[in-house]
Amino acid sequence: MDDIDLMQYESEILTILRSDIPPAEKRIQLDIYHDYELSQVMLTLTDSERDQFFQCFTSDQLANIFAQLPPEEAVELLRIMPAGQIKDIFAGMQSDDLIDVIECFTDPDERLTYLTLVGQKKRQGIMTLLDFNENLAGSIMNNNYIQINKEDSVKTAIKKMVDQAPQTEFINNLYVVDSGYLVGVLSLKEIISAGNRPQELIKDIMTTNLVAITPWTKNEEAIETMKDYDFVLLPVVNKDFKMLGIVSFDDMFEVLNKESDNDYSKLAGLTEIVIDEKKETVYSSVKKRMPWLLILLFINLITSSIITGFEDVLKLIPTLALFMPVILNLAGNTGVQSLGVIIRLFATNQLDGRKAVRRHLLKELLTGIINGIIIGCMLFLLVIGMRMLQGNPFAEVLPFALVIALSISVSQIVATLAGAIVPMMFNLLKVDPAVASGPLITTINDIISLLIYFGLASILFANYL
Repeated sequence: MDDIDLMQYESEILTILRSDIPPAEKRIQLDIYHDYELSQVMLTLTDSERDQFFQCFTSDQLANIFAQLPPEEAVELLRIMPAGQIKDIFAGMQSDDLIDVIECFTDPDERLTYLTLVGQKKRQGIMTLLDFNENLAGSIMNNNYIQINKEDSVKTAIKKMVDQAPQTEFINNLYVVDSGYLVGVLSLKEIISAGNRPQELIKDIMTTNLVAITPWTKNEEAIETMKDYDFVLLPVVNKDFKMLGIVSFDDMFEVLNKESDNDYSKLAGLTEIVIDEKKETVYSSVKKRMPWLLILLFINLITSSIITGFEDVLKLIPTLALFMPVILNLAGNTGVQSLGVIIRLFATNQLDGRKAVRRHLLKELLTGIINGIIIGCMLFLLVIGMRMLQGNPFAEVLPFALVIALSISVSQIVATLAGAIVPMMFNLLKVDPAVASGPLITTINDIISLLIYFGLASILFANYL
């Protein structure tokens, strides 16, 4: 990457690294930059420049810089680094960041090789978290947190906080335990405010009205809990309320982004998300897109069969073919709108009971009816106006306009319901509702709309067939 393409801070950092000043002086000058900025520059360096870069920082500083990298990029760098340096960096990384990196080693032997470079205590914790499904809070749990005892004095608690802080990513809350069980919590503000009462016991000032989750709590539920209580940290406990770790808002934010990427990909008919455009090959693109394209190909053959089945109607009234794109496109777009709404509702756990489902289906039905009536009436008047301007008598235009208007009205209602019902069925089958992708909903609505369109035409023009 040329300097001209770099952002200003990247150019400044590169200038410092490429200068002839001693590493100690470089370290002082680089200290003003954020870890994220340093991590972005690290990706652009040559091997020799990267060696100089590493000499400017301690292992703990490098650990913080590595934590800012996308895990996939961090893995690429780790593969070309000596084992001793990796071990030092792993020692300084937080468990949740380290898990993200370890998970990117898909080969079991390679993963084990890098796990052996993690300290024994941290490695045991990581291996436990790796056992959790990625959709559960346990998979992103951080077992580094400030822990104090309920019998501690304020003075003792502050000392423990200061001692534990260097190894802990978050010091917003102090978690109070009794024989390992969570019994209370104190915010950083509360413990500082109590500093003028050093002999007061923690059990007398801690908050005992606790909100916690378990490692088996779904990520979506944990996010909702954070939103409801306006928390940035949540304690993770087992069924007996034994303290296991914490989950943070920044980790949950990453989960939300990943879920959004997955949902967008599924809505577009992709089997996987594109993580890095630079690494996306033609083969991988084809592999991701082909499954849905093949499925939709065979489903679309049904559409062709329907048109063939109503060939006599089209021969009699070829003008019907002119309005097929209008009816199909409107029905497809309506279905995707309804799908987008329900995917969002599922993602935010707003459809968690039969009453909520019935209420939403009724709302979608009424929406479809109102939209269908409005669009049907507009199209009815437009068709009559267009056909009569072409010199066709009203008596001949009326049944044709009725077919168009009724078809679009009924198609709107059916498409709206299909966009809601299909993902609901997927959800009942324990399949991600986002799999009911836009292309699938559109194709289903095409089939239904054609049946309605030609069915009504056959009924209204039965005397002519």
